[in-house]
Amino acid sequence: MKTGLISLSLLCAGMLTGCDGGAKSIQWYNDHENERDAKMQECVKKSNPRGTEDCRNAIDAYVHGGQSIKKNSGPNKTW
Repeated sequence: MKTGLISLSLLCAGMLTGCDGGAKSIQWYNDHENERDAKMQECVKKSNPRGTEDCRNAIDAYVHGGQSIKKNSGPNKTW
């Protein structure tokens, strides 16, 4: 009984952590533009584009990396 419970606990823990075990970091996607763009295109085709850590990191790197926002577009404003 005790062995079965331990085995079941390890199986559940492995399933929960194994899903995004190979996820790349946001910094990695910032450093690897081609891979970031490919992963982002793959993710946006899914019903839940931000459903995995890898997809969230690729999309966040794209957005925060300035790809969707033009930097230095227009004159600098001083208030």
